Amino acid sequence: MNLNSIINLLNNEVKLKQHEHWDNSGLQIGSKKSYISKIMLTLDLDLEAAEHAVKEKVDLIITHHPFFFSCVKKIDLDTYDGRIIKMLITNSINLYSMHTSYDMADKGVNYDLARKLNILNYQVLHPVNIDKSGYGGIGDVNPVNIIEYSRYVKEALSADYVKLYCGDGSKIIKKVAFCGGSGSEFIEDAINLNADVYITGDIKYHHAQNAIKNNLCIIDAGHYNTEKHSMEFLKEVLDKTDIEIINFKKNMTSEKII
Repeated sequence: MNLNSIINLLNNEVKLKQHEHWDNSGLQIGSKKSYISKIMLTLDLDLEAAEHAVKEKVDLIITHHPFFFSCVKKIDLDTYDGRIIKMLITNSINLYSMHTSYDMADKGVNYDLARKLNILNYQVLHPVNIDKSGYGGIGDVNPVNIIEYSRYVKEALSADYVKLYCGDGSKIIKKVAFCGGSGSEFIEDAINLNADVYITGDIKYHHAQNAIKNNLCIIDAGHYNTEKHSMEFLKEVLDKTDIEIINFKKNMTSEKII
């Protein structure tokens, strides 16, 4: 199967959307005509991931976050990124990224996050497109204490820890908003839709303050933890082919608790 056929398969199964104008989803390195027999999935491409791809003799790396975000003005093979570029081209490894196109997909990042959180019926938190697709989601859960629910989220997402921002530890949660990755810009959506708690990553101090003032609790489960499971769903989709699929799991920004 060539790369173009794989892209078409993902479009059909996941229902990818047009990526944002500031984004750079799509083919990063390689050719859509390339024959693919082995794929490596990873949220991010770093040197360790590239070396693993070479070792495993993969033909294609699919990432969530684009390797190239802005215009490339030069390729210095002595730099960190330059070494990765050389490694991929030398070993004929294609690179394809699905960022906001996968964030907003019908069965993308937030679809899989909802599955992990057992929120089976939800609406889009922040619609962007004509078909009402967009970022995040919001749905109902059985009434539960916020502390207990935070522990559930930690376990469901296989997180080492989560951060809870809430003014009342006895609060009962009924409506849950969520967004994989960095979703602080959608806090107002969660407030306006009367969510009791918002689950996302990369929450800053003042974001949390604003939420608490508006009676919204926040569970910061981390950028990586709210997105990593979506790569497992991609593996489910691609396992339908005869292509070998491996999932390289690494949090590039892991915090160290000392």
